[in-house]
Amino acid sequence: MECRHVSYHYPRQKSGLTALSGELPTGKITTIIGPNGAGKSTLLQLLARQLLPQSGEIRLADQPLTHWTTKQLAQRVAMVTQHHQLYDELTVQEVVAMGRLPYHSLWQTVPFHEVQPYLAQTGLLALADQFMQDLSGGQQQRAWLAAALAQEPAVLLLDEPTTYLDVHYQQTLMTQLQSLAAKGMTVVQVLHDINQAFQVSDWLWLLNDGRLAASGTPAQLRDPQLLERVFNTTVEVVTVPRFGPYIVQLPN
Repeated sequence: MECRHVSYHYPRQKSGLTALSGELPTGKITTIIGPNGAGKSTLLQLLARQLLPQSGEIRLADQPLTHWTTKQLAQRVAMVTQHHQLYDELTVQEVVAMGRLPYHSLWQTVPFHEVQPYLAQTGLLALADQFMQDLSGGQQQRAWLAAALAQEPAVLLLDEPTTYLDVHYQQTLMTQLQSLAAKGMTVVQVLHDINQAFQVSDWLWLLNDGRLAASGTPAQLRDPQLLERVFNTTVEVVTVPRFGPYIVQLPN
């Protein structure tokens, strides 16, 4: 997946993206980081074609993203967001079955055997008949991840996927994402936890004021001067036993 001079700005707002270009490596975890208002979530929406660039283009499999029909795109790109209140009265199984709709006709019932592997993969098999409104925030997040995986996408987009997850499930999720990437899936996520981003990612995009300030491996971007300039705060990189390099924010 690739962005070519992509720009998007909201009416009467300064936030957005300006002439952003970069390639998201296939079969790797790319994490988008940056300060609030940098354009991280806007970029994910553009990658999912929920928004259309006002200039420039996004390409998937060397085709413009607009080339694909809605059904074709849903078979190739899946996105996990944080807000799904409209689906509170659905069961977990019904939510995950929504991920199979790109492979069925509109009125065709999705059989349980197609849903079962994704419920099992996310630890939700025992909760299949529970209503979404009766689940914890973390369980709901896992249900939407299962629905995204059920789309069998080539590209998986996640906006703050660790929100509502306890430490155990955060680690489980990141291990799952690394396994998916190892099998060839392109994973693109937005994280606010910088150290988690540097720990789990193969590649990083650092956004600032709607522009791509830097991209590269965690080792390449673990530069205090770069991070201080983008986040407007003083940082120091220290070495923590059994963890490795750790970015610490210092009092200004």
